[in-house]
Amino acid sequence: MKPFTTFSLLAVFLIGCQATPEPKRKFGPPPPGYIKIRGEAVPGWAPEHMLVAPRGAGRALTWYSLGPRPIADEYWSGYDDASGRVVSVAPHLTDPDTVYIAAASGGIWKTTDGGNLWLPLTDELSNLNHGCVTLDPSDSETVYVGTGEYTTQSSGDGLFRSLDGGDTWARIATTSQAGTTCSRVIVDPTDPLRIHVTGNAGYVRSTDGGSTWTTQLSGSASDLAVNPNNPQIVYVARHSDGIYRSTNGGNSFTQLTSGLPSSDVRRIILAIAPSNPSILYTAIINGSAGLRGLYRTANGGDSWSEKTSTPDFPYPQGWYDACIQVDPTDADTVYAGGVFPSYAEAGVIKTTNGGDTWDDITIGVMGGQLHPDMHAIAFGPDGTVWIGNDGGVWKSTNGGQSWINTNATLNVTQNYAIALHPTDAAQVMTGTQDNGTIGREADVMEWPQILSGDGGFLAYDFDAPTRKYVTYVRLSIYRIDDYGWAYISGPWDSEPRNFIAPLVMDPSDARTLLGGTNRVWRTHNADTDADWTAISTSTVAGGGTLNAIAVGEGASDTIYTGSSTGKVYVTTNASTWYDRSSDLPSGQVADIVLDPDDPGTAYVSFHNTSGPRVLRTDDYGLNWDDMTGDLPSGISARALAVDWRPDPPGLYSGSGVGVYSSSDGGNTWIKDGLDLPNVNVGDLAIDPLQDTINVGTYGRGSWRAALPGPDVPGDLDGDGDVDLNDFATFAMCYVGTGVTTPPPGCAQSEFADSDLDDDGDVDLGDFATFALVYTG
Repeated sequence: MKPFTTFSLLAVFLIGCQATPEPKRKFGPPPPGYIKIRGEAVPGWAPEHMLVAPRGAGRALTWYSLGPRPIADEYWSGYDDASGRVVSVAPHLTDPDTVYIAAASGGIWKTTDGGNLWLPLTDELSNLNHGCVTLDPSDSETVYVGTGEYTTQSSGDGLFRSLDGGDTWARIATTSQAGTTCSRVIVDPTDPLRIHVTGNAGYVRSTDGGSTWTTQLSGSASDLAVNPNNPQIVYVARHSDGIYRSTNGGNSFTQLTSGLPSSDVRRIILAIAPSNPSILYTAIINGSAGLRGLYRTANGGDSWSEKTSTPDFPYPQGWYDACIQVDPTDADTVYAGGVFPSYAEAGVIKTTNGGDTWDDITIGVMGGQLHPDMHAIAFGPDGTVWIGNDGGVWKSTNGGQSWINTNATLNVTQNYAIALHPTDAAQVMTGTQDNGTIGREADVMEWPQILSGDGGFLAYDFDAPTRKYVTYVRLSIYRIDDYGWAYISGPWDSEPRNFIAPLVMDPSDARTLLGGTNRVWRTHNADTDADWTAISTSTVAGGGTLNAIAVGEGASDTIYTGSSTGKVYVTTNASTWYDRSSDLPSGQVADIVLDPDDPGTAYVSFHNTSGPRVLRTDDYGLNWDDMTGDLPSGISARALAVDWRPDPPGLYSGSGVGVYSSSDGGNTWIKDGLDLPNVNVGDLAIDPLQDTINVGTYGRGSWRAALPGPDVPGDLDGDGDVDLNDFATFAMCYVGTGVTTPPPGCAQSEFADSDLDDDGDVDLGDFATFALVYTG
């Protein structure tokens, strides 16, 4: 999305500031499989964990949401509310006010009042990355959810089902059965035991309600359709191949070719007309991410004709945002969704004559405007049109003549980075996916937008906090202050750089910024002319790009970098760089944190999900010690924060499914409890003045927790007192003299904390001590 400041028009008239510069080219959404958006699944997850956290979890921190709910004054939504990417919409079959949505990385949400109030249903599911949600046509209380977003290739955890309208969930297919992404789920309208699923595992089917699964068509499958009148007829769109039809419920397939292209075929989208299922439409995306063609069949796929007047609505990112649906009562009325009409060819277009002519209805002639990048179109039982896009959810009750924004209570913002105001705890900024840079200005859930488009790394000027530095993608940098804004990027357009490239402020000089491409750039006058100088060669990136930069406090020339190829380089004079990667694992560096009192001491974390992921050096990287401890296999350390005040320091690792913390130097890691969703973490930040840790999640907005105070012996749940809850844990861990391993039900960390006299067991001596410290 193109960046635009929410106050830039006002600035033009009031302070003479020039209009926001358009980027030289549109960079589009995050690349498929981008490391920051993949996420992961909770190891060993079980349905009961949605109600009761596993023992030992969440003892140290109590989290609460900061919002945004919603993002206010979002430019591309017509200065209206926005939230985050919604990729699938499933209206109730008979109740027009009840609708389920799948957020791309924020879980499943439900409204029962037409979108005025949305509530999350799956915060403690094993994975919040989603590709689709659908209802059983014979029972609207039965909800199916496919995890893993097909287009962006975020990591899912199989297929889930709720039999009670989303109150409880069970996994009915693993990733080995259904794949790691989902493009669509359809339940047979005459046989609820027959479930059809498409995604990166191809087309898979269950005929026994999900007890067993078989792969009927291999290769990635981008879409699926089933004839509602004769569900033995199944259509599957195979990515980069073509459309296949089965007339025996998915047992066997034949490719449909008459009138369809055989070359330059990538993603394929299908839509069947419920009022006349012999009529189908397909949008075929080409290798340039534009429309290869929109085709219609009136004979169930035997032959197809191209609708040549169709605008190129998906271009230039049809691999990402393209959808099409047929009005359930009129086979000639079709809606197709793509990008946005002001900087691409179209947003949402509509035909009422089977595709012969089209109108763009993105901006309603009677009011309302859709956010760009369309992913889902669905129809309620009363004919209401629902749209899911990068900004959230909209609806129309008059066929798209006007649009109603329903994002006021939705909280699915995808944050890449977070920044804290230096003195005011209420103020926070985050850089988001396609909803710009947003800023919390007071202790409220509503966050106004600061800059539109995509947001990335950002910082407050700690000497003059009304001055902010924010980024658009590929290290496009803006300065925003009381005088307006200025575009202050450096001369790196020809250099490789991340979609979300690092920008950091020197902790000793707010005028000094450092940015990372495949080398390090620095300016000492970001508050004025912003003259940039390269202070490294591309060697520091090791053939890749820079993921992380850290600067020593009180030692501005001591700088660490971490790259996409696993390289860590260190300089102490901002000139000579040393490779400090010899003791480090391979894989992408995620984060680097330096000791503010000693820049020779640092932690580095990796996006890896096994082996060493958190490491420490005390000698500028000459040697590294593995601090990963018992951080579970399958969990990354994609964001890192360190509270340096305790000894050992408090370690906090943001994963693809929440936050893990360690208070014992990395030996033992504790996962967050039920108060923080199992969501991909974009960034972590500690506020030592307020004693809080803040997390920008990629899918559930921003959250905050108070840092734990000094250890209280016997306070096993970390709430500051020693009460019956602690006694219950102590009793669970009691083993008697000489037994040095925890009994069943007692976590290793709980056992260690219950050993109050540090003699290796939990016995009567510990009980006597516990009785003395008990406070109630």
